[in-house]
Amino acid sequence: MVLQKLDNMNTISKIAFCWLLIIVALAYHVQFEMSGLFFGKDIKSPEATGEIPYGLHYFNIAVTIIPLFFALLTAFVNHKIFIIASLVYAVLFLLLNAFHVITTGMEDISNLTQMTLLTFVVVANVLLILSINKWRKEII
Repeated sequence: MVLQKLDNMNTISKIAFCWLLIIVALAYHVQFEMSGLFFGKDIKSPEATGEIPYGLHYFNIAVTIIPLFFALLTAFVNHKIFIIASLVYAVLFLLLNAFHVITTGMEDISNLTQMTLLTFVVVANVLLILSINKWRKEII
């Protein structure tokens, strides 16, 4: 296998680490997107009213807070339903992240920072799925 097997890092640690890396990378993604403000980019949505739409709250919960719960609970919950839920969520998350890389590339392929970071997120997400699947096989 191309990837080195890390015997000193157990599967549960790898899973929690991957969840956390993805969340940190997505926080940087938002920060990098906002950096356009310093160079005169208008990031205001045309339909902005000054109120944050509830849909954005739900989206933020889905892509940041729920994965943080998965990272935390992975260290404490060792039940097959939780493992399967983690795997399903990670796969859905991968689809979302892969779609985001593709759409970002279609909109602005010259944004090397975002393209590199979002590609990193997809790679981390793949490693997350592989680790959760390994955990699933060990438990179920």
